[in-house]
Amino acid sequence: MLLKEIYDFLGAKAPYDTCEEWDNVGLMVGGYDLPVSRVLVALDATDGALQAAKAIGADLIITHHPVIFHGMKQLTADSMPYRLAAAGISAISAHTNLDKAVGGVNDVLAARLGLTDVETAADGISRIGTLPEEMTATAFAAHAAAALGTPVRAAGDKPVKKVAVCGGGGGGFIAACIGLADCFVTGEVKHHEWLYAAGRINVIDGGHYSTEAPVVDTLCRWLTEEFPALPVVPYHEGESFSVVK
Repeated sequence: MLLKEIYDFLGAKAPYDTCEEWDNVGLMVGGYDLPVSRVLVALDATDGALQAAKAIGADLIITHHPVIFHGMKQLTADSMPYRLAAAGISAISAHTNLDKAVGGVNDVLAARLGLTDVETAADGISRIGTLPEEMTATAFAAHAAAALGTPVRAAGDKPVKKVAVCGGGGGGFIAACIGLADCFVTGEVKHHEWLYAAGRINVIDGGHYSTEAPVVDTLCRWLTEEFPALPVVPYHEGESFSVVK
């Protein structure tokens, strides 16, 4: 099949024109008329993802984080776009458009946490849902850690029934969810955001990678259901750091 078929399908699921104005989404490397025989799906276009794509003979990599984000004045041999092109691998990225999409990053995160009656928050990205039963702050933090498969940072002692979620760097949306949710779950919280939330709303930071990585499998499922004959392989690299105590 041609790359444009996959590009158009992803654009129907997560419209490219819904991305934030500062974002860069869509075709990053390659051409719409290039053939695609095998796909690798990853959160990021890292060295590991590139090697995995080569190992399976993928000619397309689909990532959440943009392969090209800021403007480039040079295309050097050590840059990822150059290395992908040199390997004959095209790239499509779906970032904030996938955060907002129905069934995308934040719906997947809400489902992972067991939330029901999920709605889109006023910011257009975050989701707000309800737990089956109210939990203590400590119990919900443990639940989130187990659901995400990672240690979490947590603050606040309010009982938790309504939960707001925003995968990745969503700390800036905490303020908009005060009064609407008992706890805000995201992947990055800055110092001043922790301070602002104190006494207003519980906050859980599950890490940027862990709160977004589940969408990789969702993308694979979407593609496999739409293109049954197309081999689609997920790549889960894990966090790019270790915790030293």
